[in-house]
Amino acid sequence: MQSDVLILGDIRFPGGTATAMASEARALAEAGYEVGILPVRGGVLNFPHPVNPALQALSGRERITLVPPGVVPRARLCLLHHPQLYTDLPADPIRVIADEFRMIVHHPPVDARGTANYDWRAIDRNLRLLFGPLRWAPVGPKVRAAFRGLPDGPDVTSEDWVNVLDSNDFRLARTGFLPAVPVVGRHGRPDPLKWPDDRTSFLAAYPARPDIRVRLMGYGPEQDAVVVKRPENWEVLPFNAEPVRHFLGSIDYYVHFHGGDWIEAFGRAILEAIASGAVAILPEHFRGVFGDAAVYCPAKGVADTVLALHRDPAAYTRQSARALAIIRESYGPETAVARVRQIIGAPAPTRPVPARAAPAAKALFLTSNGVGMGHLTRAVAVARRLPPAVRPVVVTLSKAFGVCTADGIEAEYLPYHKSVDMDYDRWQGFLVREMDEILGFHRPQVFVFDGNVPYPGLVAALSGRQGLWKVWERRAMWAPGSGAHHLAQEPAFDAVIEPGELAGLMDRGLTRDSRARTIAVPPVRYLRQDEGLDRQTARKELGLEEGTTAVLLQLGSENNFDLSSVRNAAIAELSRYPRVALVNAEWLIRNGTTEVPPGVIALRQFPIARYLSAFDFAISTAGYNTYHENIFAGLPTIFVPNENPEQDEQWLRARYAEMSGLAMSARLIDPHDLAPKIAAMMDPEVRDGLARACAALDPSNGADAAARYIAELAMIRR
Repeated sequence: MQSDVLILGDIRFPGGTATAMASEARALAEAGYEVGILPVRGGVLNFPHPVNPALQALSGRERITLVPPGVVPRARLCLLHHPQLYTDLPADPIRVIADEFRMIVHHPPVDARGTANYDWRAIDRNLRLLFGPLRWAPVGPKVRAAFRGLPDGPDVTSEDWVNVLDSNDFRLARTGFLPAVPVVGRHGRPDPLKWPDDRTSFLAAYPARPDIRVRLMGYGPEQDAVVVKRPENWEVLPFNAEPVRHFLGSIDYYVHFHGGDWIEAFGRAILEAIASGAVAILPEHFRGVFGDAAVYCPAKGVADTVLALHRDPAAYTRQSARALAIIRESYGPETAVARVRQIIGAPAPTRPVPARAAPAAKALFLTSNGVGMGHLTRAVAVARRLPPAVRPVVVTLSKAFGVCTADGIEAEYLPYHKSVDMDYDRWQGFLVREMDEILGFHRPQVFVFDGNVPYPGLVAALSGRQGLWKVWERRAMWAPGSGAHHLAQEPAFDAVIEPGELAGLMDRGLTRDSRARTIAVPPVRYLRQDEGLDRQTARKELGLEEGTTAVLLQLGSENNFDLSSVRNAAIAELSRYPRVALVNAEWLIRNGTTEVPPGVIALRQFPIARYLSAFDFAISTAGYNTYHENIFAGLPTIFVPNENPEQDEQWLRARYAEMSGLAMSARLIDPHDLAPKIAAMMDPEVRDGLARACAALDPSNGADAAARYIAELAMIRR
């Protein structure tokens, strides 16, 4: 793969580094340069983080290409972003061929007290081992000054590699002040170093007075520990609670003061605020970066400066216009183009490249067997949504592995120890060897385990694979106090994807408080929005006569909980009503077959969700998949939970649905509970009310979000 400029960096950075990468890539591509982006994962970020939205937005843009795994990129210029990504050597070699390399330094080597932020010598040694000769490019004068203060330092460029941005992305039509009272604001991460050190400094920079309003986004518990009691004129928001442009449109003045130990390498957030038309008020040490584009004063002078400008709208307007003109000239896209042109010249002439399919990245899913098919169904729901650039492979302990073939997904069956009557501990050794073989053969970039029990043999097989992303897809609603020894395996994974629970408020399990690695997604369902059959087609395929009330019985595999009494009671009760058609769903992994009276239709298909539109209501267990598929399909349901102690708390799911007006519930412990619920369900108005409540839910499918996240990981080299 050949490009003019190759950008290497961690595309998950939530702040200025990633947005600087995105702005530069876009500017160069619009100027005619071919730009490649090679995502790498460093140890700077506490995991997990999704891809930065600014870099996500570049997907599909002309002349910008994401370098897939297995490809050795070639470039005339390679830009490496953020030195701390290279503190350690990679798990696998990063092969890049380029004429010139620059290390873009977004963070100074020492803090304001001279304490080292990172070992630049070790990083420089690693970089030269990986890439050969290169030069370090500070993003601003403060970083340059920090290098100048070292007794010896790396080879530093003569010019700063300043951030660039297109001011049109942030420009707002400001016709005057917002309310009569001036609004002061600031956004940033809740890192204590990024904000004033003590209460006095905090209240000086962000005044506690009735004639000034203050909005702070990114303010968290760390800042509350400093301020203690928030002033009444403050409004505080979590980090990224609002889009930055929207936030900037709500303030008149952007006031940026930070802790004494922090060196702000550049101040991209300040640049964006100026581009929005807000007036920036900064401490004097920023003058070398922004010059006349800002107003300068000590923290204790902020209130007087704000009120003086607010009394003189003409002066405010002049400062806003002057600042915008300065940043357009000094920090606009043309700046990025000019410095690249100085190094490598104009964009290379476009050359026809022979069409060649890029090698696909690979995501390998392993699912436990489960009593039902929930783990396998969720894994396939995500796998079938991966983009063409990421090829899924499913390895499962479930005998229903054949369902993968409908989606063209390669699948392999591994027997669970109970399936082959093997001792559990002996099976762990078998599992280690099998997983070593499977991982060695497929060489995936991402491994995803869907199950509540990370087997010791699995953890052992994963432990030595440093270049592999490891994800645990784990549902919530565990029984209180159960699974602590399973949860202790969480550090073996880089991230936990938690499929959303409509009944999450009822969750009492241990996973509720184990969130350090968790990425929450909406409820996961197998089908896409348009994949279910319409009512007429579904009823025709099932042989249901028009005018009948069609009822679906979904009582699971019953491999660990006998619900035959519920089935028999439901069939007996429904037989009392005229023109009722009964369909009994049979799980593919059920041990044996279900005995039902003549006239009850057997449904042994996957996925059952394709046929839900055929039915007027259902009587179902409250397993994760069935529960969410039925509710989001708007199918009125009486949920009868499987209450085996090994199961998650299905009874709470069922109770939540009833309390929320989404469904009804009945429990096996109350044998007289089912009949009145069936009687109520035979009323079309009752069913319509439940269906309307279900239709009001957010239809987002967590399988889409999980697939996006896994696809992003597959493109990031560790």
